[in-house]
Amino acid sequence: MKKISPEKIFRPYSCVFVISWDKKNNRPSGMVAGWNTKCSYNPPLFAVVLSKNGYTHKLIRQSKEFVIAVPNKKLEKAVEFFGTTHGNKVDKFKETGIKTLKAKYIKSPLLKDATINLECKLYKEVDVGDGIIFIGKILAAYINPNKKILMVYKKLRAKRIYKEF
Repeated sequence: MKKISPEKIFRPYSCVFVISWDKKNNRPSGMVAGWNTKCSYNPPLFAVVLSKNGYTHKLIRQSKEFVIAVPNKKLEKAVEFFGTTHGNKVDKFKETGIKTLKAKYIKSPLLKDATINLECKLYKEVDVGDGIIFIGKILAAYINPNKKILMVYKKLRAKRIYKEF
């Protein structure tokens, strides 16, 4: 067996949009997170790990809600933009032209072209070193049934390479 660095075992990995509501600027904001998972069927819970220093972290703490949106190939450019730009400095939705839909139970919007959208109310936070696990209770789930899921396949010279599954 060959020894490798721990970060190499986590590929490919899913990436999801984490959308929250920016009350101060009266607009949605969001980011892309690679550390995410379902964690309970009853109640239905989904978890995402965010940096303690991030803007989306701050917004979720304020609003107590968020949307998880699973991307596909059509959203690849938006994934890159949302993953490399700070929401407190730029309106990512305006800059990318990403299409949204009104959520049924929360203020944060759904992403129209995402494969899956989950409306979540903050259920619990867990401190994990340099991050916080936000666990959301899924209030509603939506799917675009004929769309695949975009995953980060590997990194090549610091650039993410994506693949649909």
